[in-house]
Formats: sequence, C-alpha cells, structure tokens
Amino acid sequence: MKVNTIIKLTIRLMLVTLMALSYNVLSAQEHYSLIKADQQFVVKGTSTLHDWHMDASEGQGECTLILSNGTMKVQKAEVKFKAEGLESGKSGMDKNAYKALKTKEYPWVEFKLSSFEAKDGGKGTVIGDLTIAGFTKSTSFEVETTQSTGTMTISGSSAFKLTDFKVDPPTALLGTVKTGDEVTVEFKLTFKN
Repeated sequence: MKVNTIIKLTIRLMLVTLMALSYNVLSAQEHYSLIKADQQFVVKGTSTLHDWHMDASEGQGECTLILSNGTMKVQKAEVKFKAEGLESGKSGMDKNAYKALKTKEYPWVEFKLSSFEAKDGGKGTVIGDLTIAGFTKSTSFEVETTQSTGTMTISGSSAFKLTDFKVDPPTALLGTVKTGDEVTVEFKLTFKN
C-alpha cells in the first residue's frame, strides 16, 4: 500500500471520529419522569343538574427529549392515570363514572405521544393516542412547555366527547340526571430528569 493511500485513509478515519465526537457533544438525550407531587389533571363536564369536575391522582409518566444544537425534540412521551384515581368528592358520582369508564376491565386512562410540533414561546401541538375505557383514538391539543434546571412542565387542555371513546355518559337517579357528552381535560404535569 502506498504511503499516500495510508495517509488519506488515516485522515478519513480521523474526520469520521471527529464527526462522531462532535455529534455526541451537540446532541444529547435526556429522560424525564413525572413528579407525582406536582401534577394536576382535571376532567370537567356538565349534567342536567350541575357542572362537575373530577381531579385525578396516581399519575405516572415519562418522556425522552433530544437536545440538538439548541433545539428540543420530544422523542417519546407517555402519561397514564388510574381511572379510579379520578375523584369528584361525591361517592355516588364517582361510582357512576367508574362504571361508565369500565375501570375494573380498563384501570388506566393513557396517552402516548405520536408527534410534537414546537412553536414560538414554548408553545406546541401534541398529537398522540388517547385510550379511555379500552378504546384508543388519535387526538391533538395545544400545550405550553416551560423548562428550568432539570425539570420540564407541560400544561394544556383538550375537549372531546365521551361517545367518541365509546363511553356512554353516566346517568343517576334512574336516568333523571344525565351527564353531558362533552368533557374538557385540563392538565399541568411536571417532569424531572
């Protein structure tokens, strides 16, 4: 092998190594987990009697971010709440909600991210699969993100119909009180790496 060929191969190998090293410096993957003490998840709706809301507890979640050249991309995000963790403060209403959500068969309400489109000012559009009572439907909603050292907070809301997820709106008092079909989910979730 000629000396010129060896020098050229050595230079190419060095360039490839430098490119790989610079990519690792410019691109980093960070894993975040949902902070259980710092989560708000509320479902709001109406009925023929009064407006109502249920607060969720027992949420779990994680997300993985790719930071590359100062740009953040969400690679993966999943959040789920125990359906029986939704509470209104009224046991009768909670029982009717759990029955409608088929919580014995499907204990979790889950969201899995498909894509995240970042916009200016920490805003973005989230698209993903929402699963309620065992039925999964693609949905999108607007979110706001804030980052500080080691944490990321995502907040937003989404309105949809229960029947879109094959859930019959709950009734009470032999059907005289009926829940409205449309509900709004509001959330503020903080993740820590």
